[in-house]
Order: sequence, then C-alpha cells, then structure tokens
Amino acid sequence: MKLLTALRRVTILLAFLLSAVPDLAQVSVTIAQLLQFLKSKQAAKESDADLADRLSSVSLSEQLTSATLSRLLTETSIGPKASEQLQLLAFASVFFPPPRAEVPDVPPPDSAARQRVLFAAVSYVNTTLQLLPDFLATRTTLSFENTLVQTGPRPKATLHLVRGSHREIAYRNGREVADTASTDSGLNTWGEFGPILKTVLADSFMGNVEWARWQTSQTGALLAVFRFTVPQSASHYLIDFCCYQKSEDDPVQYSFHAKPGYRGEIYLDPATGVIDRITLHAELADADPVAISEIAVQYGYVDIGGKSYVCPIQGIAVTEVHNLRMESVDGVGLEKHINIVHFLNYHKFGSTSRILPK
Repeated sequence: MKLLTALRRVTILLAFLLSAVPDLAQVSVTIAQLLQFLKSKQAAKESDADLADRLSSVSLSEQLTSATLSRLLTETSIGPKASEQLQLLAFASVFFPPPRAEVPDVPPPDSAARQRVLFAAVSYVNTTLQLLPDFLATRTTLSFENTLVQTGPRPKATLHLVRGSHREIAYRNGREVADTASTDSGLNTWGEFGPILKTVLADSFMGNVEWARWQTSQTGALLAVFRFTVPQSASHYLIDFCCYQKSEDDPVQYSFHAKPGYRGEIYLDPATGVIDRITLHAELADADPVAISEIAVQYGYVDIGGKSYVCPIQGIAVTEVHNLRMESVDGVGLEKHINIVHFLNYHKFGSTSRILPK
C-alpha cells in the first residue's frame, strides 16, 4: 500500500507581490469572521477581482460545510472569482471540525457503542470492500496553485487553476491498477480505492483512536466521527517531493522523501460501519521542505453494473511547500497546491460475446 503525495515544482522567477491585505492576509479565521468580512466588503462595493485576491490569502480554522457554503454564497452574492476562492477555502477546510453550532446536539455514545462502530468499520473494510467488482472509472483532477502570475503591472499570488486532467482508472482483483504510463505533473495522490482505508485502520490501532463528535453528512445522515493519531513508527504515509533548494546560494535541486506520523478523522455510519469520509494530515517537522501534506477522500454510493456500491466520489489533496523566493524576497508565505479530484462514470469491467448468424 502506498499513500503517495508527489510534487514537481517548476522553477519560476518571482518578482514581487501585491501589497498585503491587512484585515485577512495570511491569517486563519472562523466561519463567523469570514461571513462578517464578506458582508463588509460587499457593503464597501469591493470588486470581484480584489475580493478574490484577499480570499486567496485566507485560511479557515473551521470546516466550511456544503450547507454553510451555499448559505454564504446566497447571503453575500459575491462574484464568480470570489466564489471560486470561497469554494477552494471550503475544500481546504475539510480537515477541521465544523463550528460548534453545527455539531448535532446528540449525546456521545458510550464506550461499548463506540467499540461496536469501530469493529463494524473494520469488518466493512476487510469484507465488503473485497466484494467490489472489477470496474473502470474516470478520474478528473483540477489543480490549483498560488504561484505568481503576471496579470498587470505587478504580479499576483492568487490561488488559480493551472491544469485539468482526465484519465481512466481500473480496479481489478480487489485493487486499483497503477497507471505506470501516467505523466501528470504537479501534485498527485494514489490509494483512494481501499488501500487508504485498510492502511489507516491498521496504522491507527497501532496509535490512538478516540471519539471526536457527531456530524451531519452531505445527505443529512448522522455520522460518528473518530479522531486518530499514528506515530511515525507505525506510519505508511509516504511523501515523495522534488525539488527544492536548501539555500539561495546552492543551485542543487534536492528531493525529499519521508514517512511521517499522521493524524486525521474517519466518518462512519454508526449503524453499518460504512465509511463516509477520511482525512489525513502529515506530522512534519519545521525544517522539512514540505510544510503541509493533507489528503481527504469522500465516499458515496455509485451504480456499477446495476448494483450499488460505496466508492470514492471526491478527493482533496493540499500541499504547502517552502519556496525561498516567495518567502524571503517577496514575503508572500508558502507555495500552495490544491487538487480537487472527482471520480465519475463508474462502469463494470468485463467482456461480452455473441454469436452472429451466418
């Protein structure tokens, strides 16, 4: 099993960033603060492009759920560029719990009930996932980066779409078939079909698993959320990164390989143990060239050959890396990459034959 985050950085010459936004630049805010900010900028009639630039420098400390995102878009009526940045904020916030007010007011299960849910999840991963048929699906990836772009007299570091890709993936004999011919550059992940679940459950029981909260799913169902931590000694989270400079005076491009400890959350159907979502956050050292490496996978029911199965429907990968020029010359912070992956067009893999009349 391999959870892979691979990043190929393109060397660019960085000039200098637009002046920093004093009210929300490089800060982490709550959902309530974000709403207040959006309404204030709307009242000030700030342009869509300027608001998008400001939002690109913001990070959230709470999960912006799909329901709350829809409410914010309706209440603020912001433009398309700012709306895109708001949606990227929502994707990147999946690694945090939602605001306390959005957590269902339901008493937590007792210890025995928690154990039953976890055992059901283990049983689900070890048995039900093995019953998946051979199938094909389409993996659609949208890649966003905050690398500087020249859109006027001064370059901007707004998070923007840099590439989109579509490729067919195959699942055969209980495992995803690796695409050795893939030449996708940038941020890549692998392991959404089964391996990530098996590995996290195995790793987490070598670490610590504890109750986190109840949460409402995207379809309105009540989910049991557990928090886990995995020490480096038990970790199978692999990071392969190329390339970075150790100093501006050193022209050598170095690669970085690590197997860090990690933490995350697993969202479960309390009645069946079916996994709705899983998130992973690598525990990296301050001196590492990769500052943040996170993966989240959303599961849902899909139709394959006339039967319903639980499979990945969406993936999110976030990586932030140190860029000497961006940090020391331009002072704009870390180089950020976000991948939004959608799994579509599931169909059974197989062959058919028929006899044609003479």
